[in-house]
Order: sequence, then structure tokens, then C-alpha cells
Amino acid sequence: MRANATRRALRHFFHSVLAGLVSAACLTAGAPRTASAQAGGPLPYAPIANPLPDTMDQLYRDSINIKFSKIRVNQAGYRTADRKFFYTVGAAGTTFQVINEGKAQVIAGTVWLWARPELNATVDVLFVDEAGQMSLANVLAASPAAKSIVLLGDPQQLDQPQRGVHPPGADASALSHLLNGRSTIGEDQGLFLSESWRLHPDVCTFTSELFYDNRLMPRPENATQRINTEGPFDGTGLRFIPVAHNGNQSESPEEADTVRNIVEGLLRTGTTWANKKGETAPLSLNDILVVAPYNAQVSALAQRLPAGARIGTVDKFQGQEAPVVIYSMATSAPEDAPRGMEFLYSSNRLNVATSRAQCLTVLVASPALFEVQCKTPRQIELANAFCRYLEMARVV
Repeated sequence: MRANATRRALRHFFHSVLAGLVSAACLTAGAPRTASAQAGGPLPYAPIANPLPDTMDQLYRDSINIKFSKIRVNQAGYRTADRKFFYTVGAAGTTFQVINEGKAQVIAGTVWLWARPELNATVDVLFVDEAGQMSLANVLAASPAAKSIVLLGDPQQLDQPQRGVHPPGADASALSHLLNGRSTIGEDQGLFLSESWRLHPDVCTFTSELFYDNRLMPRPENATQRINTEGPFDGTGLRFIPVAHNGNQSESPEEADTVRNIVEGLLRTGTTWANKKGETAPLSLNDILVVAPYNAQVSALAQRLPAGARIGTVDKFQGQEAPVVIYSMATSAPEDAPRGMEFLYSSNRLNVATSRAQCLTVLVASPALFEVQCKTPRQIELANAFCRYLEMARVV
């Protein structure tokens, strides 16, 4: 579940707050992909803040008046119309006072706050955002703070960042434990948000089939989105650009040159794109995401593309979107992959990379990556998603 889905879920829940069904709620953020989080240090507060301002604005438009409190250090109150967030310093005692005195109905903090014994049984519901990236141990540590827990997240996207070595299963997120190997949540266990507000149907069909049990459907207005240009990139859906090369592991100059040609071609031919409202605008450099699995390929691409181009690894772009996404694989053959098939062929990483696209996904890769000599059922599973992409894509 991405930020927009989180905001929609929170909005519906806050209607219950207004109705008096819930006296207080809290929101805790899953581990962001940062060095401090990977090292096991305290989590920064930015992920907590992200969903709340937009949620507050929407609730105000709905005439919903809820007192918010979010844990934030050294920042003035955020104003939205004539409403105001109540800020506190991230201390358990202060938070308990805010709840006890009725100054806030919704409070945000990290797991480090809600795991404090002083906050046991202080709120009715604990929302865990990005629960697909938060370990079961962390969720259990924070759970005594609430009477019930709502897990929000998408285990089909990137896993939680970690450096430690754990017994089998201990590294799985809270949602992964709940799903127990399934791709989507069962109707008897939770709610699957089945609408994509981003993907054109031609992209969503691939994403839904491979990663969400054919349960993800695009919003009707998404069908209006498209790229308007001359040549093979006109329209919507999936494209595959085969680039033959040998001996490349984490960097491919050949693919970097191809990506440069694609970007230059799109920008100089008067390409436009239509959004879901049917509004047409020129396609700019900011409307193209260029993604690679390795930092070495990111550097090679940065040397060839104009300054300001949106280039990065899959990790960088989780949660972002653009009309066009170009995914450069860099590795020449499966045996050349420096981190093995588990990393290069990861279905989670393929899902994140390809599902950033509002209109068009372009995969640039060596054809040899689709000629995998699988030796285990797990390798067959990993290769299947890529082979299915090739089956559904138009080869350019």
C-alpha cells in the first residue's frame, strides 16, 4: 500500500473517530530505507509526517474536525485552513498527558515511542504504516499500546531493510507473517484495496496478474492516460528493448547509451502525454523515471542523461510515479549477476520498478536474461515474472 492508499484508509477510519466509535488512535511508521534504519538506530520522523497533512486537508473539506497530535521535534505547527496540528516532543510522558487531557484524538509516533511501558493501553487502535517493511517483533513491541491493530502495507513491494542474519522466517515482516506465502490478503483476514489510482489498464494487467492474484483493477479514468509521440513509444503498456552485451555485471554502457537515445528521442520529437483528466502537456525530463538495480548503472546513466534527470535504484523510487518508466537491467546474463538471481530477478523489485509508470513501462535488458537455466523451483518462480513481461510486451 502506498501513501495515497494509506491516506484513504486513514480518512475512512477518522470518520469513526468523529462518530465516537474510537476515542484515540495512533500511527507508527515502518522503517524507511535509510542508513540509520538499516543499522538499527532510531527512525527519523519524516515518514510519520507524510500522510497526515493531506489527510487533514481532506478531512477538513469533509467537515470532519479531529484533534491531531504528531511527534515532531523543533518545528512549528502545521496549519491547514483554520485547523492546526498539535505538536509534542517525542517523550512518552508528554504523549500520555496529551491523551489523558483529551488534547488529541490521533497521535503519531514511531515504534520506539509506542513500545514504552508508560503508553500501554492508552489508545484504541494502532495503525502500522508500511507494515510490509516492519518486522513482526517491532509490531509486537508496540502492540500493548492499543486494544487493536490495523496493518497497512504491501508485502509485494520492497522488503524491510536489514543487515543482520536471522533464523528462517524471523526476517519476515508483520504482514508477510499474516499472509503466510499468499500474494494478497484473504477476505476473512482483512481488506485488499483493489483499485490502482496510478496505472493505465495496459500496465495494470501485468502488475495485477503477476503480483496481486488478478485482484488489482485500474480506476476507470486511468484509461485516459497515454503517451502521444511518433514511433514505438506511442500509446501505453509494456515495451522491451533488447540490447546484446557480454560480461557485464552491474554496469552496461550499451544499455546506458540506449536509454540516452530513448530519452533524447522522447524529448525532441514534441512528445506529449495525457493525464487521467484528459489534459495534455509536453513530456518533460521530470516525467521520465530511469531505474536500475545497481548503483554502478545509475552512475553510468547519470553520465549520459541531462542534469536533473530522475535516475536511481529501485529503492529510491518506491512510492513515486511518472508517465514513463525506463528500467535498465545492466547484467548480461544470469550467471553474471553479482548478487545472484534472488536480487536481480526479485519479483518485489520488478513490481516496484514497473508499477511506477502511469502510461508506459520500458524494459531495457540483455536477451540472455530471459534464457535462464533454472535448477530449482525457486529459480523458476523468479524467472517467471520476467518471462511473462516479455510475453506481454511489445518488442522494439
